[in-house]
Amino acid sequence: MRSIFLVTFLLLLSECVLAQTSENRAEPKEAVLIIGSELSSGDESKKRMEDIAEILKENNYVIHRFYSPRDNWNKIKKAALNASIFIYNGHGTELGLDGGYGGLVLNDFISAQTIVDELEFKNNPLVIFQSVCGGAGSSAADYYEIDLEEAKERVIGSAKPFFLAGASAYYANNYFGGVDDFLKEFLSGKSLVESFELSCFMWTQIEVIEALNDSDLNRDLNFGIAYSVEDEDDESVKKKNKKKHLEPKDYNIAFIGNPELTVSQIQLLSNK
Repeated sequence: MRSIFLVTFLLLLSECVLAQTSENRAEPKEAVLIIGSELSSGDESKKRMEDIAEILKENNYVIHRFYSPRDNWNKIKKAALNASIFIYNGHGTELGLDGGYGGLVLNDFISAQTIVDELEFKNNPLVIFQSVCGGAGSSAADYYEIDLEEAKERVIGSAKPFFLAGASAYYANNYFGGVDDFLKEFLSGKSLVESFELSCFMWTQIEVIEALNDSDLNRDLNFGIAYSVEDEDDESVKKKNKKKHLEPKDYNIAFIGNPELTVSQIQLLSNK
């Protein structure tokens, strides 16, 4: 009787061990990390991207790095096919679908239309823009204060080609460490909108979270954006204010997507 009990106990124990081992060995997810060409920040950009890579590796992601000058578009397309997260740090460009913001600056300029025509996502990834002009609204090249509508147009222009390629959500942040904070929250299981809100710094203010009505994107999406107030005594700010006489706002954090989307839902979409 004791031997039967012992055998049964050992069998149950082995099943638990096998289950835990199987969970720990779960098939890793994939992430594409890109640093575009002509960035003056150079080594600093690489360091910030490697900080993000560490967060992803801790969450069982295989990292595909495409750091300039090794930012070949054809290789990026191949890696992006199975990616669940796609992150770009680089210059913004006005090669959008409507002639506004959109596209990537790699070894070659990649227009928004090229992204739509050539990029294929199988796993409905989260697309993230880190410190990309126009990606979250404001640009380093702005010579006047932009308003909410212009900021919104820029964010949509940056995000739309990726949605048309199969992305499930878009997030952009221009602050150092902002993407890190967002990813930690999102990968812990918080929703897209919760992660957006928690990634906003104490000196920023959320201006709007609202339904996004765009005829090209046939799904229920929200748009959210946050800003910080610039120093009105700064000479460059004074020059910009002369143009439109607006409150000096910097739009630097934004998202587009289903606000309740979680990382586990992206994984479920990937398995369909």
